[in-house]
Amino acid sequence: MDVPDFFATDPDWAAYAVKHGFPLPPDRPIDKHSLPRFDAHSWDFQAIREASAATEKIWARNHPLSSVGYETTLTDIRVRDGTFCSVKISWPANPRHNRRCSSILGAQSCLLPVLFVTHGGGWIQGTHTTEEAWLLWPLYQRFDIIIVSVEYRLAPEHKFSTWIEDSWDVLQQLLQDPGHFLPTYCPVQVDPKTLYLAGSSSGGGISAVLSQLCRNHSIPVSGVILNVPVLCDYRDLSAIMPHSRKGEPSYDQCIGTFSDSRGLMAVWDMVRPSAASRPDPLASPLLGDLCVLPPHIICVAGQDPLRDEGIQYAKKLQQQGSPVRLQIYPGVPHNFAQFWELKACQRFWDDLQREMGWLLNKTNSWGDEGSVENSKP
Repeated sequence: MDVPDFFATDPDWAAYAVKHGFPLPPDRPIDKHSLPRFDAHSWDFQAIREASAATEKIWARNHPLSSVGYETTLTDIRVRDGTFCSVKISWPANPRHNRRCSSILGAQSCLLPVLFVTHGGGWIQGTHTTEEAWLLWPLYQRFDIIIVSVEYRLAPEHKFSTWIEDSWDVLQQLLQDPGHFLPTYCPVQVDPKTLYLAGSSSGGGISAVLSQLCRNHSIPVSGVILNVPVLCDYRDLSAIMPHSRKGEPSYDQCIGTFSDSRGLMAVWDMVRPSAASRPDPLASPLLGDLCVLPPHIICVAGQDPLRDEGIQYAKKLQQQGSPVRLQIYPGVPHNFAQFWELKACQRFWDDLQREMGWLLNKTNSWGDEGSVENSKP
């Protein structure tokens, strides 16, 4: 049976792309596989990061967290090899929904859920600000949660799976000593029993891996948010992915588009130059053990090479009995939610706020006791 065609261009995206000079899929068939491959080794990573940093600096200046009632602090956390990773902690200055407040040493303190965030950027770029603009802003607007973001080390300077190890080490320290992450004057406290994981793109893939590691080490997770996640090395996909109505998987459909598959393939080739004969769930969580995982929110874009693996991950979770809310945004590219003018982005915000409320309501008991082990992935 045919599956819906999620690839056909959304007219609102088409108008936005034309306005800003972004490429749209060609209106006639082309030999996509005759197009040259990309080689990430030739990229100027310093220039890429500097350009992104300049854009994010402007965005952060125009969108202070104080405007949505949040305060923030930065700290450095030591990981397994002695390196320090930057960690940003954000919390509501005046919690609006004081579900669990108590008097501690004469002061009022609120125990709040924690959202652990791993940013996107294809493992080669990205900062705390990346996810604030891409995923977190509608959550800041609506919810009282403590958000902990980690800036893991990047490729190509660091090899796979450094970004997972850094994120895992910081997460374990957060759960072992949450008070260490917050300043003494902070009016809220982390509830380590109500942990949520979230990330976009490559950061979504890290969050998926972390959810499986937490399950393996009996660490309770209340929910996972995966926004356009990277869930499988493209070299492992061909044997397991269903085809679209036109007979093309999403990686093939997106060659030569705004979300060009060749860019992600080039990054995979660089970070895992010799993919193992046996798939590694640290690289491809889609091929890992998906049993007994927490509720998930999964968002995918129709003109995204990652579309099919996101849908497949949702289906596999459902088959294993995990509650899943899958949101599909037809005809828009991978990072559509960074373009706030798009109607699809506004739908994403509405969906994300509604589904985050669903997650919080599912775990209104604030989770069960669980052990936190100092374990390596």
